[in-house]
Amino acid sequence: MKLTKIIAGLLVVLAMALALMAWYMLRQPSRPVAPVPMVSQSTSQPAPQAKKEEPQYSVVVLAKDVPAGHKLTRDDLQLAQLPAAVPGSFDALDSVLGHTTALALREKTPLFEQNLISGLALQLEPGQRAVAIGVNENMAAGHRVRPGDYVDVFVTLGADTREQSPVDTQNRLLMARTRVLAYGGATVENPPLTVAQQQKAQQEQQDNASALSSSRRTSNQTNREDQSLRPENAKTAVLAVPLDDVQRLNLAEKYGQLTLALRHPDDQAVPDAALFNALPAVLRPKPGSLPQGQELQGLDRAFAGMRFDDLATGGDEKNRKRAAAQLLPAPGEKAPPRPRLHEVEMHNGAQVQTVRY
Repeated sequence: MKLTKIIAGLLVVLAMALALMAWYMLRQPSRPVAPVPMVSQSTSQPAPQAKKEEPQYSVVVLAKDVPAGHKLTRDDLQLAQLPAAVPGSFDALDSVLGHTTALALREKTPLFEQNLISGLALQLEPGQRAVAIGVNENMAAGHRVRPGDYVDVFVTLGADTREQSPVDTQNRLLMARTRVLAYGGATVENPPLTVAQQQKAQQEQQDNASALSSSRRTSNQTNREDQSLRPENAKTAVLAVPLDDVQRLNLAEKYGQLTLALRHPDDQAVPDAALFNALPAVLRPKPGSLPQGQELQGLDRAFAGMRFDDLATGGDEKNRKRAAAQLLPAPGEKAPPRPRLHEVEMHNGAQVQTVRY
């Protein structure tokens, strides 16, 4: 009986404790429950990556149609952005400004180096022409002439063609301080190799002596090209000649013997052409087409032409060679028959000599 009372008392105490605990919990503020994230199909896929920008390449193209021989200005060009590079094209306007087109080109066409004029033509000054003459060791300072040198051009007339020449044998200065643009295969743009460069090339050839046959063929071709650049193998020289002197040079080379005399580049002395009479032209201008006292100039003078007779005599009959006095036959006598002459033309490079016997 006593045990039952004890158990009942414990249960009452436990019930009171539970009641107090419940009352305490009811008095506490309720905590917000974090929402459970919803997993959807869209969030399970990876986010799309940003699209990469394609690289752009600058290419110089024509802004309009241009004809052949046109000097390019900034209005003719524009810089286009292309998704792919164009091999051999230009990427800056300054690279082609002032150049001259070699052929007619259409709008939007990319420019290439082969579309532009290059070579010795760009080395000429306004009013000059590039003229080739035949050369040999005797008349070209022993082949000591190099591209870029300045030479005086002398001509000898009447030495080998005395019967055909209108003047006695003479030698005079034809052109002074004439620039050499090319000598043989070497040019001012592609000068001959220096001694150090030649030694280096020979050393490389020796080092590559055991190369493949294709490499040997390439080396042989290079050797042939090097041989053409050697001054002693030169057969022609290209001179920068003023337009007014082109005809004089052509006639002098054909009917006389030229000599190239090297001169120092700092020597600026040239003859004063105004001290001498101008040579007469072959074609005469129409009466009244020129003002009184004015002479033909430039292209008009070149178009009018020049005679070798005037070049040799200077246009002065007093300089003409006088024929030797001939014995006239006595009255009633027959003049003896003239001996028959034989002619032989001897070609020595660009020089032609006529021998009569």
